[in-house]
Order: sequence, then structure tokens, then C-alpha cells
Amino acid sequence: MDADSVEGLLHLFHKRYDVLDCLCDDQFDKRAVEERTGASRPTVDRAFRELEDAGILTSTGTTYELTNFGELCCAEFERVDAALGTLTEVEGLLSHLPRDAGLDMRLLEGAAVHHAEDHAPHEPLAEMVDLAKSTSEFYGYSNRITPYIVDAFHRLTVEEELPAHFVFSEGVYETGLSNYDEKFGAILEADHTTVHVTEHAYTYGAAVGDDRAAVSVANDMDRLLAVITNDSDAAIEWVQEFLDGIVASDRTRKL
Repeated sequence: MDADSVEGLLHLFHKRYDVLDCLCDDQFDKRAVEERTGASRPTVDRAFRELEDAGILTSTGTTYELTNFGELCCAEFERVDAALGTLTEVEGLLSHLPRDAGLDMRLLEGAAVHHAEDHAPHEPLAEMVDLAKSTSEFYGYSNRITPYIVDAFHRLTVEEELPAHFVFSEGVYETGLSNYDEKFGAILEADHTTVHVTEHAYTYGAAVGDDRAAVSVANDMDRLLAVITNDSDAAIEWVQEFLDGIVASDRTRKL
């Protein structure tokens, strides 16, 4: 397939988006496609002909089905459609991150976004705590510290002895010692806790557990915007790599 053919196929996908969406859901009855899309019968007929001419559909009389090429096109169509839907949802968050933030679709594809509200600006951080509660071992980087987070992780690591590997920014480490000395100090000294402190100061925090990953995103005024959660293997792998990269950096030290 040459470049012109690819361009033509993409144009067809755009032009016949609603009809193709039906076909990829195994809906080949033209009347059902009319009702679902709101298109007229002549429009549906033209769409079917165009998709058949492109090799996506095949027909025997009035019976239609996807070709092998059509099946693969549908798989990619649905993947890209879902990915662009996710990107559209998080566009506002991404705009607050630096160009070299390094987020990729492994984290975002299939993710849930928990937005902060004005009346409860720290509520999404509960997702980080829930992740820690449901895992056998916690691994995370923190670029912010709040009384809620300190209390929650003091209970989990000191009282419940959850194994945890924390990576703190220098700012979080210093604030923890000065503002929450007793509980933060106990977290640092807990038997099952490993702590690294880094000079890196990302505008997002990250955590990973047994079966879920989470990333918190803040703006340049350090206001929490949202927490992104994802239970896919790819997302967990991305966060693990991100955390391992910080720990391995020569700008990070172990306490």
C-alpha cells in the first residue's frame, strides 16, 4: 500500500467513522446502521460501497462481512479511537507537564482519570493510598506531602508494616522532617521501608503496586490536578521503569 492509498484509507475512516464503528461492532444490517448513526439509507448504501471498494467489506448478495484486511483495520481503528479518546481527556493535564515529561501511551491507554475538584483538591490522592492498601509492597515517588498522606503511610508502614520503597524529592524530604517530624521520621525508620531522596523534581508523582499504577499530576503552582490510574501490565511496567530510573540516577541518594 503506497502513501496515497494510506491517505485515502485515513480519509475514508474519517468520512465513514460512524458506519465503520458499527461494522467493527459486527453490526452489518443496514437498517440497524441507519438507526444507530442517524444517516439516511442512501448515505449508508454509499458508505458500504466505499468500504467494499477499499477492501474492508465483502458481500454475497445482501449479506456483508469484514474481510481479513477489514478485521485488522477495525482492530487498529478501535485501538486508535480509544487512544485518541484518552488523549483528548487528558490533554488539559498534559499541557501542565514539561515537553520532556516522558509520559507515553503505556500509562495512558485504558487509564482512569480522577480529577481534583475545588471543594476537595486533595481527594484524588486517595487513589494512591488505596493502591498502597491493596498491594503486598509499595513503590513510589512523591513530589508533594500533605497531612493526609503522612497519616495514611504512617499507618500502613509503621503500624501495619507494609513493605515500601519511597523516593522523595529533596523538597518533600525536607518538608517532612520539618513539618511532620515524628510521623515522617517513623516512616523513614520503619523496618520494612527503603528510602531514596532525589534532586529530580518532577511535576508528577508515581506509584506502583501488585496490580495497579498511579500517577499524580500537578500544575506549575503545585496544585494537584488529577491522579491517573491504570491496571494494565504496560502501565505498571512504565511506572516501574520511571521509578527505577530515578533510583539509578547519580542525583539520587539512599538514606
